[in-house]
Amino acid sequence: MYKRNNRVFSMLSLLSLLLFFAVLPATEATGWQGVLHWSYDALSSVSGSPAVAGDKILIGDDTGKLHALDRNTGRSLWIFDTKATINGAPAVFGGSAYVGGADGTLFAINLASGAVQWSYSPSEKYTPASIWGSPAAGDGRVFFNSADGKTYALNATNGALAWTFDTGRELRSSPAYSDGLVFVGAYEGLFHALNAQTGKREWGGGSGGPIGSSATVSNGVVYFGSWDGQLQAVRIKGVIPLWKYNAGESITTSPTVSGGKVFFGAINGKLVAVDTASGKLAWEFPVPGGIHSDPAVHEGLVFFGSDSGVFFALDAATGRERWRFESEREIMSSPLVVDGIVYFGSYDGKVYAFR
Repeated sequence: MYKRNNRVFSMLSLLSLLLFFAVLPATEATGWQGVLHWSYDALSSVSGSPAVAGDKILIGDDTGKLHALDRNTGRSLWIFDTKATINGAPAVFGGSAYVGGADGTLFAINLASGAVQWSYSPSEKYTPASIWGSPAAGDGRVFFNSADGKTYALNATNGALAWTFDTGRELRSSPAYSDGLVFVGAYEGLFHALNAQTGKREWGGGSGGPIGSSATVSNGVVYFGSWDGQLQAVRIKGVIPLWKYNAGESITTSPTVSGGKVFFGAINGKLVAVDTASGKLAWEFPVPGGIHSDPAVHEGLVFFGSDSGVFFALDAATGRERWRFESEREIMSSPLVVDGIVYFGSYDGKVYAFR
């Protein structure tokens, strides 16, 4: 009797174990092997970051061309020439793509045809008016930061100026829009939360150094880093500072929030993961050269490029390297993950799609 029950118990235990593993989610990198899906030759260094618009990937290069590619094949669909280096990613809103370049002009481009719909240039021609970052869209408006120190809000339909906010110093960051607010970090070391409709500063705070990257909003908390090495988390409702984390070196990327962690890159070469609740270090991954490529997180992997030309895929939980790809030039482009494919550009002149 004892042996029979023991056998039954063993069989039930085995069955339970099999059922347990059957319902477990797939391991982080099961579907990600780092296999090249396609590459596209832009014939010039790809300085911009990709954006998705339906079946298209949009990405800019250092000659000012915005390339629209079929995201499944990499085939060129159309090219629009802004005639000035594109460093950021386009904003996609409605049927248009919004992109700015080093001459300070923002363009609205028809997604279907690649034709320009309108353009806007700041009127102060004597000021350096480069658009270093990416525009943002929301509330029927497009927002962008200019090297003339101002944040601009334009009507997304016709490009009419709605308002400007003057930070008083050069802007190299990208604005971030969320729930009626526009978040702007300035070179003067101040952080601003602006009303998206009026441009009025609702609240803000300081940092110990210039802010050169955009903020990220997740679950009612805004995260931003600065060149003093501090990553800050502030609860938007009530404007409650939650924590600060000192990375020990300048933060050069926008933070990415996923799975209870904040991921960001630093200038001397490390990818950092910090716990969102406590602000404590989860792990660090050393990288040869600096990092200016904002990390992207998908299915348990963190993707980013490095100034040394290496593209990495790390385990988001542990920071362990899963695979890498070595480009011939630096990778400043921030990756984009869509339907199981990761897209990014390189200064070697190519746009890559990996799965």
